[in-house]
Amino acid sequence: MLTTPTQLQTTRLAAKIKSLLRDAIVSGKLPKGQLLLETHVANLTGSSRGPIKQAFAELHGEGMISRFDGRGFVVGGSADSVIREPITARSLGLDDREAGGLKERAWENVYDPVESELIRCALYGHFRINEHELASHYGVSRTVTHDVLMHAQVNGLIVKDERSRWYSVSLDENRVNYLYELREHLEPVALSKAAEVIPTKELEQVDGRLVDALRRYPNLPADGLDELELDLHVRCLSYCPNPELVEALKRTRCIMIFGKHLFGREIAFPNEEPFFNEHRRIVDAMMRRDKADVAQEARAHLLKAREKVLDRVRYSRSMKTTLDLPYIKEVGPEGLLRDESRQ
Repeated sequence: MLTTPTQLQTTRLAAKIKSLLRDAIVSGKLPKGQLLLETHVANLTGSSRGPIKQAFAELHGEGMISRFDGRGFVVGGSADSVIREPITARSLGLDDREAGGLKERAWENVYDPVESELIRCALYGHFRINEHELASHYGVSRTVTHDVLMHAQVNGLIVKDERSRWYSVSLDENRVNYLYELREHLEPVALSKAAEVIPTKELEQVDGRLVDALRRYPNLPADGLDELELDLHVRCLSYCPNPELVEALKRTRCIMIFGKHLFGREIAFPNEEPFFNEHRRIVDAMMRRDKADVAQEARAHLLKAREKVLDRVRYSRSMKTTLDLPYIKEVGPEGLLRDESRQ
């Protein structure tokens, strides 16, 4: 049966709501025993009941919320007392101005294609990004493009200089090594801390998706590897109770973004499965709550991944092509635009 646009929109919105609720629970913004009602969440997100029901059902299946003798759900597996005070926008990590408008995050509609173009900028040179031209190119407001660029900045794709001009950040061999050095120091620690609190059911689901991918490989969709990378390196990692570790690792996501837009499209899947068994060993250690083994397996995985990514980046940079985009200009070695440097 084909998925209709309405069903797809419902699924995507449910995923957003689930992510908001899960992050709020893990961070403690939604404490154990907090009452969750569809009406409250609907008012804060601007969603209909369908996506909220779906998000609640998935969180309940993972053991993050539970039913009780009353209407709705409560945070945690069980609660001696129920906190009945309605949740707020800040409880979900939303600004007050975002309340009621989760569906209206317009930047998300254009972010993926811009991200794909920015990763090519990172591979092929050093570029200045014109925010006004970007807005015109995609037919959106400057507010939308600003949100897009801010998100790309968090993911380590671009930076802003002292004059508020945006530039791509080169993804060359040196930067890959620097980013992996950061990951190899911080990520094993973060994952071992996450292992203490992440629900077993969620880990079982992650492992199940890896087993399914092993069975089907290489017959996976182009974004199949990216989703499996996100499972461990973003979703499981988000359970780390130290938010500073999680925040510090966000800038390294450009490595995964590189694979997301090129694997299965411009770069063929490798002949052998790329990381599934390595991820399974980490997940298995997390299910056993063996922090030392989690850290050891994660470090071994990252050391192998570094060499693979370096090879792919070298290959991609050797295939340099002209980027014909109206909102970027290549920057020369002295920090000038190419046409400025010729004057």
